[in-house]
Amino acid sequence: MADAVVIPFPAPATRTTDQERLRVALADLQTALTEQKKALSDWRFAMTELGIGVAGLGQALGSYQNSLADVEHHLGDLRTEAVKLESWADQALNG
Repeated sequence: MADAVVIPFPAPATRTTDQERLRVALADLQTALTEQKKALSDWRFAMTELGIGVAGLGQALGSYQNSLADVEHHLGDLRTEAVKLESWADQALNG
């Protein structure tokens, strides 16, 4: 039995008074409240950043929409010119 391993039993917990337990519980509650305040502050900051990002996206989409409107206008002008050229070519061939 020289290879036996002795496993120590856990030390008995010290007995705490109700006052000590209350003090520990209140300290834990204070820590939790502090962490919650920090989390709320971080969340508000993230929402502000998200709002800024969404506003920027809205501006970019507005600019893109304006660009598409310009392209549509130019395409309309090109179509008008193409119809004129087609008519001119038809007259020249049939002329």
